[in-house]
Amino acid sequence: MSLQAQSSEVVIENLGLSFGDTQVLKGIDLTIKAGEFFSFLGPSGSGKSTLLRAIAGFGPEPTGRILIGGQDVAKLPPWERNVGMVFQSYALWPHMTVAKNVAFGLEERKVARAQIDKRVKQALDLVDLADFGERRPSQLSGGQQQRVALARTIIIEPRVLLLDEPLSNLDANLRVQMRGDILALQKKLNLTTIFVTHDQEEANTTSVRMAVLNHGILQQVGAPMELYDAPANRFVASFLGTANILEGEVRTNGQLTAFLSSGGLQIPIRQGADSITAIAIRPQNISLHTPGGGTSEAELRFKAVVSDIEFLGSTLRYAVKTGQETMLVDHVHEPGDRVFALEEQVDMAIVPDHVTLLRG
Repeated sequence: MSLQAQSSEVVIENLGLSFGDTQVLKGIDLTIKAGEFFSFLGPSGSGKSTLLRAIAGFGPEPTGRILIGGQDVAKLPPWERNVGMVFQSYALWPHMTVAKNVAFGLEERKVARAQIDKRVKQALDLVDLADFGERRPSQLSGGQQQRVALARTIIIEPRVLLLDEPLSNLDANLRVQMRGDILALQKKLNLTTIFVTHDQEEANTTSVRMAVLNHGILQQVGAPMELYDAPANRFVASFLGTANILEGEVRTNGQLTAFLSSGGLQIPIRQGADSITAIAIRPQNISLHTPGGGTSEAELRFKAVVSDIEFLGSTLRYAVKTGQETMLVDHVHEPGDRVFALEEQVDMAIVPDHVTLLRG
């Protein structure tokens, strides 16, 4: 017998959850496809871990429905949902060997000893720990402990794998390695996986789709690149990467419709955008030039002064002041490139097609 996943779809309908008088989740509607690697992303207190735990069955009983493989599990206890959860702390039994930790879920289910031994071996093989069965968790590295927690979870053949910030206790290099290992394992098992993280890079590199939450409200759902390039509102624009958010209003003068920022920057936009109250421009979509240089027809040029410079390794990040606005501008760093100086006068160039219009 080999380990296998049931690859179940997860459907969340009008889900609400409160701790006493505090409403933490507010009308969540979401469908996660069978076999999909999906992430919940948001700042601390956004409700992402609470939503994951609601799917697992931990915490107060929610309102609304949680369907796994078509079955409403919202009122079922955790042990009747057949989902597997990997916690941030790994939650391994320190007095048990690795093999006993991995076998625990099957022993609780009264599976025959011969089947337990066979499936423990298969699970440890899957996470490259075949020779570590007799060790204790304290004898393992953080990454190895994380793989034990994964093996213990997948051995019960869950319908859904839930990962609650599982990489946050690892150093930067090991996090990169482990997220690759988790993704490879998920693809091998074709297991519906929901990953909670506050780290945008982790979400971007692992997820087919992701949901951004803030204050218990679902802000936007989509592929990572889609959310980055076309954020639904100013929160998503500012949370996913760095963005220059300019407040202002749309004005029409004859044939020209433009966004006028509160700091005096005027940028032509398409007509029919009267409800726009802000725009977002990514720093890499702005360029700086020596004053008086050639201008592309697609560009708008604004006089600016360099007010700050940060060297970020692969990127030089400038802060420039134009009118009453301060804008961040990223230039790819290459040895020998021209570097603008503090207080230097420059031309700032923006292509209107790279401006994102925001309604909320």
